[in-house]
Amino acid sequence: MNISYGRFNYIPFESSWAMLLKASALNLVPPKILLRELARAPQCNNSARHWKACEIDDSKMAAALSLPYPAIKRAFIDNLVECTPCTSQVVIRHCPKCIAAGYHSVFFLLQMIKRCPWHGEPLEACRHCSSVMARGLLFARGEKGFCAKTHCDHFLFDSTGSIRISGVTAEQWKKYEELGLRIEKWLNAANAMKNPLVNYAISLLSVAWVKNESSDNDENMINIGLTLTALELGEFPAPGAISTWAVPPFEIVLAAYSPHDAAEFEFGARDVFALYRCVRRYLYNAYVKPHAACFRYLMSLSRRRRHGLDCQRTCAVSAAFLVWCEALSYKFREGGPINLVMPSWHVRPATPRQIMVLWIMHFYGIWTSIEEKCTSSNQALDRFSVALSGNACLVLGVEVISISGVDHQLTSDLACLHVCPAWLSRQTNKRCWARLHVSDQSNFRAYETVEYWTYVPDPATFLRFWYGNFIKKARSSPFVAAG
Repeated sequence: MNISYGRFNYIPFESSWAMLLKASALNLVPPKILLRELARAPQCNNSARHWKACEIDDSKMAAALSLPYPAIKRAFIDNLVECTPCTSQVVIRHCPKCIAAGYHSVFFLLQMIKRCPWHGEPLEACRHCSSVMARGLLFARGEKGFCAKTHCDHFLFDSTGSIRISGVTAEQWKKYEELGLRIEKWLNAANAMKNPLVNYAISLLSVAWVKNESSDNDENMINIGLTLTALELGEFPAPGAISTWAVPPFEIVLAAYSPHDAAEFEFGARDVFALYRCVRRYLYNAYVKPHAACFRYLMSLSRRRRHGLDCQRTCAVSAAFLVWCEALSYKFREGGPINLVMPSWHVRPATPRQIMVLWIMHFYGIWTSIEEKCTSSNQALDRFSVALSGNACLVLGVEVISISGVDHQLTSDLACLHVCPAWLSRQTNKRCWARLHVSDQSNFRAYETVEYWTYVPDPATFLRFWYGNFIKKARSSPFVAAG
């Protein structure tokens, strides 16, 4: 198969999406026909993903377009980073200046890239361009030829004009090449780190149209991964193209899987409770004991009065420990087992070590979240709540990142990334040292509201924190989910 394209139309690090679209327009061939002809496996047919060289034969495409293989190889994102195998779609995003000149970079497929590395323009998603490989171009007959375009007019080709389908100048062409090579070198060095979190951050593709909880989690993981990469490799070649923010220091804990321990341990209520007592004693002695007076004060409060705490003066570690104990043991008093913590809804711990590590990670997650909410509430004059889960099994929050296999039982090693507890202790100490009495943990303006006004406590809310004398009305406030 031979497709007209022309060496003068090649631009460094142009995406396979742009190349296939230009070839389709020049040769008056629907994109799905090109995908079918270039697919590695016959069963792929029209379902071949245009951005993956594992499905589109890049060597065959190079021969068909009469372009050197290295140029075509760089057009596929999975030749640059290790993409997630299950990605079924990507969102095509454009830099207004690049697409006006007929250019779409392969780097625009990466979720970590927020702005054009060359122009600094924010990347704009386009639904029509994202589906053009399936829907096809709009072909129209003219007096002396034909024209081809997308529904959104981001791409427009007129056969009566020049066969050059790019308006990129020689100077801009050189810039695309130079910065593209530096980005490629940086990505290769990041891959060589063999860090799962770094690999996730640099290889995640842009697949979401709207922001949701899952995309927020991805953004947090990308930020941490890029931060770890920058510490070892230096900043990204185009710093303005990515968005990062300061993160507290993190630590990694590994819970190795032992088949012998998994076979020997019985998940009976008494066995699990014995493990729980060991972990509870460890957490209390390691973190809560220096704040024993703060913890005793919170324990002495009635459930209703715990809805009137002060986010400026609270002892975060004592509050976190109180919530953690309640979240894990709220059914045990009724004869049920201590609640287990899982890294996700579909994965259960399989050994005593995994059970205890996940309990400790759960405590770190609650502590981190309360610290973050106290800080943000002080800045926004806001309030927040801590809510308990109604499920028998608890799931780690976004404050702790867990990496494990995909089995329903954790039959592989478990790695957890969490905020350094020494850093959390320093933040808690600053707040505790700033008050005179442990009773200052209660917000007495909020106490009046909770005790004497028509305040109806939410059954799921265990703690509620208020900001100073500011009793906010109207919109709802954030909350910490304890599992």
